[in-house]
Amino acid sequence: MSEFDKALSDRNVANAKKAMETFGHDMVAFNAMLAPDLHMELPYAGTINLPTELDGDAAIEMFRTAAETFMVRFNSIEVSPLADPNKVIVEYRGYGEPGGSVYDQRYICVQEWRDDKLVFYREYMDTGVVRDALGAFLS
Repeated sequence: MSEFDKALSDRNVANAKKAMETFGHDMVAFNAMLAPDLHMELPYAGTINLPTELDGDAAIEMFRTAAETFMVRFNSIEVSPLADPNKVIVEYRGYGEPGGSVYDQRYICVQEWRDDKLVFYREYMDTGVVRDALGAFLS
């Protein structure tokens, strides 16, 4: 990787870490890191009647719902760079207590960054954990 590519990769790793740490604590700062044309994929969400792909405002709203309604906060965040300096893999946990239920989830996601904005987000999660803890919210 050239010096320029390494610098870009390092910046995007830092962006991803900051975004995940900010989520649920400062949604104004988090939302400022999102591109208006953000594309979100949740490949297994269809099994719990949630959309599997969202774009723009709908994707941004899904983040807001997770933070405010489900009260999810991320922790144990590990970011790994990929060969493409704009892409990273993020492993993390989400925890919240919506409506008195405990939501404790492990995730992995692929993120793509462009000009310090998140443009692509594909998240893999255990939908059984979502269903068990958030069933009342999914109806």
